[in-house]
Amino acid sequence: MILLADVGNSRIKWVSCERGEFLARGQASRGEDSWPGLATRLWAALPRPARVLIVSVAGPEARAGLAEWVGQCWGIEVEFAVSTAAACGIRNSYAEPERMGADRWVAMIAARALTDRTCCVVDCGTAVTIDALAADGRHLGGVIIPGMRLMREALYRETRQIPPETGEARLFGQSTRDCVWGGAMYTVASAIDGITGRMLADHGSGPRLLTGGDAGSVLPYLQAEYRLEPDLIFTGLRIIAGRV
Repeated sequence: MILLADVGNSRIKWVSCERGEFLARGQASRGEDSWPGLATRLWAALPRPARVLIVSVAGPEARAGLAEWVGQCWGIEVEFAVSTAAACGIRNSYAEPERMGADRWVAMIAARALTDRTCCVVDCGTAVTIDALAADGRHLGGVIIPGMRLMREALYRETRQIPPETGEARLFGQSTRDCVWGGAMYTVASAIDGITGRMLADHGSGPRLLTGGDAGSVLPYLQAEYRLEPDLIFTGLRIIAGRV
């Protein structure tokens, strides 16, 4: 059994993988836990895996804490996915490839396996990343915009008369809280539709793959056609595991 984990800015998601199939899975927000404490909460009851592959954008403290827990509890050295100049049929457009978020790189590796056409990969999390991948595997480039939570928090922080309240994403909001939630939702949805549309208009038609923690929430507000791929990161990690 291989343990695959996606460590984001606000939560960890994981699956166990055996013979290419995803089996058990789980997720949790960090909250007040240390990284080893969160690992204990998530993984203490699991059988010892043969390998642990992690993609993390949470910084060196997270990598160190999770690697320490895995080493102490299972006697395994964690394999961290990193962005490189080329891997698994795709080529990075960054002059300094290691500076690309590893989650974007892993998602594009999965996208390349799912389609050999020009495509857009949209990951909706704390930030929304949109990357274009050519049919020959070239990363054409991408954009990063704030996710919905960051947009709302910016309003709460920078304005005095907008309190942090839970609302509903309405196009015609009739309360300040609904206007804020609707504004964030429709801004993200419009950005995704507009940016992917322009990318594909410049480089040829192809699928738009949608993943990330907020993907299911934003999908009903999108106007173009998208393929929801909730396991895109895990698919990429599984591919990487088979190449190492």
